[in-house]
Amino acid sequence: MIVRKIRVLDPQLANKIAAGEVVERPASVVKELVENSLDAGSSAVTVEIRGGGVEYIRVTDNGCGIDEADVKTAFLRHATSKLASAEGLDAIETLGFRGEALASVAAVAHVSMRTRTEEAEYGTLIRIDGGEVAECSPCGCPQGTNIEVRELFYNVPARLKFLKSPRAEAAAVGDYMSRLILSNTGVSFKFISAGKTVYHSAGDGSLENAVLCVYGADAAEHIRPVSFDDGYIRIEGCCGDEYLARPNRGCQSLFVNGRYIRSQQLSYAAQRAYLTRLMQGRFPFLVLDITVSPREVDVNVHPNKLTVRFRDEERVASALCLALREALEGGPAARPEPPAPDDGATLFDSFKNTGEAGISAEALDEAEREAAAHLSANAFGNITEEAFLRPAHSSAPEAYTEPLTLHDAGSAGAAKEVCDPVGLVHFDFTPQREERPVQMEAVFDGEPYTVIGVAFDTYILVQQGENVFAIDQHAAHERINYERLIRGDLRFDSQFLLTGEVIQLAPGDFGLLTENIERFRELGFEIEEFGPLSVKVHAVPTGAGSMRAERMLADMLEIIRRKGSVSELDVIRGALIQYSCKHAIKAGRPLTEAEIRDLLSHYADGSTPLTCPHGRPVMLCFSKRDIEKMFKRIV
Repeated sequence: MIVRKIRVLDPQLANKIAAGEVVERPASVVKELVENSLDAGSSAVTVEIRGGGVEYIRVTDNGCGIDEADVKTAFLRHATSKLASAEGLDAIETLGFRGEALASVAAVAHVSMRTRTEEAEYGTLIRIDGGEVAECSPCGCPQGTNIEVRELFYNVPARLKFLKSPRAEAAAVGDYMSRLILSNTGVSFKFISAGKTVYHSAGDGSLENAVLCVYGADAAEHIRPVSFDDGYIRIEGCCGDEYLARPNRGCQSLFVNGRYIRSQQLSYAAQRAYLTRLMQGRFPFLVLDITVSPREVDVNVHPNKLTVRFRDEERVASALCLALREALEGGPAARPEPPAPDDGATLFDSFKNTGEAGISAEALDEAEREAAAHLSANAFGNITEEAFLRPAHSSAPEAYTEPLTLHDAGSAGAAKEVCDPVGLVHFDFTPQREERPVQMEAVFDGEPYTVIGVAFDTYILVQQGENVFAIDQHAAHERINYERLIRGDLRFDSQFLLTGEVIQLAPGDFGLLTENIERFRELGFEIEEFGPLSVKVHAVPTGAGSMRAERMLADMLEIIRRKGSVSELDVIRGALIQYSCKHAIKAGRPLTEAEIRDLLSHYADGSTPLTCPHGRPVMLCFSKRDIEKMFKRIV
């Protein structure tokens, strides 16, 4: 048995190890340095990077600067001016407080800093290489601080292997800069990447101008102001209408007391406010600043400070949902106090434990995976719904042998929708013992059958033997349309746009697009760069029809982000589904018996799936025995 001697690590080695918690990539360096600039009271901050930030980062501000006597101390680990005692952790009001940023960056890069306070006659220059001070001397410089970081991770080559391409790393920096512009509207930010100015915000305190700077004029036309204050929490900012919804949460910027955070819980609450307004797999545009007492939120959760904990998460989630509903509906709603939790459960549990009808983590993840299936498009010309109702010629029917079990809203484990006093919809999961699942064990297999009626001009009621089928005419026709379309031979030629469409992209999307631009050209796109974060689309695939290029690109980029590539089927699948839906018989349209029989003939041989392309059931089956049990004729 080998006994290993315990030794204290060399301080420089310890700093390199600890730096991994704070400095993950160039964007982490920019985040830490700019947060220091904001804490210093800066009204103007310039960030410049080269090589995605690995080669060079420079952050310049006009803040209060650092006193000459404190310059060396600032680069020591756990040295900070923002925290004096342990009690201060209970009410942190600054962006930084750990005292790790400068020491961590200096441990893995070549760093130089020039800084001067308002009272000082001259500034101070300090150079640090790999954690060791190489120079500290007087210098001339304006008030504020200028920090340059070169050759990030030069002495930790293993970290370099895990970085992405320079474009991707630059996109990550740009993404964080966009959040800073949105959360600090009174500060003028300038972001330069590879010699090109990507962002330059006005810093005039206007959120509308900040949104305009980041997302362009098109987005600014579709935002709605959010203003909510119940005495405990204040929520200010804006949200987007359905037009700005995206296939991921990349356009959701949430800030707590001015700090950019990421929170699944708050994202679920926002999704709840948009319930029925957005298609499955679409996520709302949000820029929200949440202000609560510093004592009500814990920011000391992780070194990256992107995760926070609220003392009363239930109340924050409810307030955010209510604030968004008021903004979307254009008026205030009643705001009674939320009820006390029962049996240890909280109102917020409804976001985490909902069933199929609710918004859960699993449901949202699944929705994101299916985002590509919901492109808003009208493809393949003007084919009428009557064209899909022509007589079908099929071979002798065969029984569909795969049973499909569906659950109605009252079955055990299903979600029952209720409302609490603050107007937030959630779900009750009390098992209902008296009601049974509807079984699809018997199969509709063509003639003979009897059409016994149509309910609400939508649901066709058919009796066949010992079973009664309820058939959704829209879902049934939608599936028929889709099956016919996918059997076609689709070609990906280009159709040129008359004037071209200029699209401004988020930094991450821009980097992803430019890295995969050849693949887009193979699929029928003609795209050119049209500025730091903009592209101009000259042509789209012929199968796209009248689909907006912006929407197509957003959904295709999300596919690439998830799968690493995009196929021809990915490009067109959403258009097929949307087209099938738009050209299907609408709910509420009366049908003749001939049309009904033609529709049902497509399901006679069991080859047509019994769900629509969106996954909803086409038909439900009630056996005579099930009905007799419902009426207690048998037990």
